[in-house]
Amino acid sequence: MRILFITETIPFPLDSGGRIKTYHTLRMLAGTHEVRVHAFIREATQRAYLPYLEALAVPTTLHLVPRSLPREAWFALRSVAGAPYSVGRHFVRGVFGKVVAAAHEWPPDVIYCDHLSMAEYARPLGVPVVYDAHNVEYAILERFAATRSNPLAWAAAAVEWRRVRAYERDVCRRSCLVLVVSEVDRAVLAGLAGSSARFATVPIAVDGSGVAPIRELSAEPRVLFLGGLHWPPNADALLTFVRDIWPRVRTARPDATLTSIGRDDHPAALVCRAAPAVTVVGWVPDIDPFVRQSRVLVVPVRAGSGMRVKILEAMARGLPVVSTAVGCEGIDIVRGRHLLVEDDPSRFADAVARVLNDDALAASLASEARALVMAKYDMAAVSIALLGALHTVTS
Repeated sequence: MRILFITETIPFPLDSGGRIKTYHTLRMLAGTHEVRVHAFIREATQRAYLPYLEALAVPTTLHLVPRSLPREAWFALRSVAGAPYSVGRHFVRGVFGKVVAAAHEWPPDVIYCDHLSMAEYARPLGVPVVYDAHNVEYAILERFAATRSNPLAWAAAAVEWRRVRAYERDVCRRSCLVLVVSEVDRAVLAGLAGSSARFATVPIAVDGSGVAPIRELSAEPRVLFLGGLHWPPNADALLTFVRDIWPRVRTARPDATLTSIGRDDHPAALVCRAAPAVTVVGWVPDIDPFVRQSRVLVVPVRAGSGMRVKILEAMARGLPVVSTAVGCEGIDIVRGRHLLVEDDPSRFADAVARVLNDDALAASLASEARALVMAKYDMAAVSIALLGALHTVTS
């Protein structure tokens, strides 16, 4: 099958959940299908990552579209009469012309829209569309709106999530196949789109076989947070943790330290750096050393959808996890066996302290989590589901 694959960002380096998912999806597709990729970059320096994709035998075209306040303002104005802002900000007419030309030169059997934001590029091409729903996009915005105390921020998010919901419903109905990462997302989108939409559940894959488990968990009370603060739900999660949970953890373990890894270009970074025993490192090219030096990963997110790749990556390495229910949504875990799940700040802090203090509990969580990833979320297992789902498109 010829697949024209359109994604909103170059899937390298593997420093975010979205990039990890997209990169491994391309690895799985390239072994069986002919794939050509169109991806966006924000800086010319990102062209240096092109060889990592071409090593997968997927010819890739990169479109340089820098971010700027005037451009974002234009997208916001254009969204009043078009696609929602969170979708329309990714649509560039000049890039669309290049995608059309590429589709004429190399006629694909399907257009693979990686993320909802890419659907505008497929709409006029007259080629069957496979939509890879990394998340239920409107649900993220709806949940985020519910956490806003500022009336203007709440109103803007409330308007946007309703517009995204209508757009998401339309894309699901127009696609020949919608790939979802969990049964939770499938139920939500199937209820939204109705019986005419076709869905297949394909979990997010991680390279569990390619990473060695942690041989011995750190005895030091090192707490880790993973996530770029440029994404509002991550900034909200870290701020909430530092404000409401971290002081309780420090009461139980005064020697505990918290390290945040991920983009730090957000005011939340300044607030968190001022808190005791908190280090905001920022972006790093490789999270592995930080994961292996930590005792527990915390995922205190209050808004989200899909599946948190950071949890799967930690579990694959055998790092214990404490998460909110939203944070681990979509992952087929058993609470208390694969990870600890708490929503109340006090109980969340108690769970973190338990992992820091109880070696047997930490070791059990690490072992059970790694086994779960290898059985259900390793590339070898997920590849069967992905390729089987795509086979239904042409059969």
